[in-house]
Amino acid sequence: MSNEIDPASYFTDMEREAIILNATLGMIDDMVNHTIFMPLGENRQETNLLPTTQLALVQFSTLLRDFLSPVTSRGKQPLPFGLPKPPNGDNLTDHTTLFYLKQIGKNPLIGTKIEPLNAIVLDFADWLNETAIVPDIWLPSISTKLDLEIKRIDFIRTSGDIGKHNFLRLEGQARRVRRVLSENDVEVDLSEAYLALPDLWDWFHTHLLAFHASNIAEFLNNIRYAVRSYVGPLAKTSYRVIDAYGGIERYTFERPDEIVNSFAWEQYYGLLQSSLRQPNFPKFSVSPSFKTQF
Repeated sequence: MSNEIDPASYFTDMEREAIILNATLGMIDDMVNHTIFMPLGENRQETNLLPTTQLALVQFSTLLRDFLSPVTSRGKQPLPFGLPKPPNGDNLTDHTTLFYLKQIGKNPLIGTKIEPLNAIVLDFADWLNETAIVPDIWLPSISTKLDLEIKRIDFIRTSGDIGKHNFLRLEGQARRVRRVLSENDVEVDLSEAYLALPDLWDWFHTHLLAFHASNIAEFLNNIRYAVRSYVGPLAKTSYRVIDAYGGIERYTFERPDEIVNSFAWEQYYGLLQSSLRQPNFPKFSVSPSFKTQF
């Protein structure tokens, strides 16, 4: 019999919430910043973001793929931190970070103003689950032309995986390509699916992801600001000055009884601390034309 302690037994619900929220902010900070995207300038309404370089767009794709990936464990071990497993089903966004943000929205424990976070998470999940229609896709490696119907989350995940791995680690994506093409009445074997991966990456990354990067960044940025709105008031009321030297304060935050684990306390502290700092990207909105096409 294993002596390993069930992770769920030593993390409280509030600790898990702090871990998810701080991880979310960290991932978004890595994706939506001035290293990835050009400065906005004066116009921040109905605008368009441009990547700083093509490599920056690849980095955005890779980081986005991680954000839209499931939390996993080794073998049959429980999920890290005692997180609940998403339900089995066809809702692909349940197997992403968005699932845990939805769970927080149903039972918020740290802050109070949860409605903006709930709204933007649901909007982003709905957008990802919608089916895009991409006309006149040409895949020369398998001599196929088609009008492709694909869920947005599928092409985003496939783009991120192909851009990160070589073909030795892309069997899962090749099988996904077979499924997607079959759903579009194009039957290929696994070898042909492998052959089609570079062509599909060109379409999914160079065309679709590049087109939607602004809109996706707006969703992510709005999640960041909604998390700040949720925890910001608490950060201000629980702020405690320890001492000051040369006009610089050393401070901490009042620690709730529910935050016991040392790692969870670090995440809780970082979450509240980040809400007091200016975000590394301003609020903005993109043109509606970027929200509905493809």
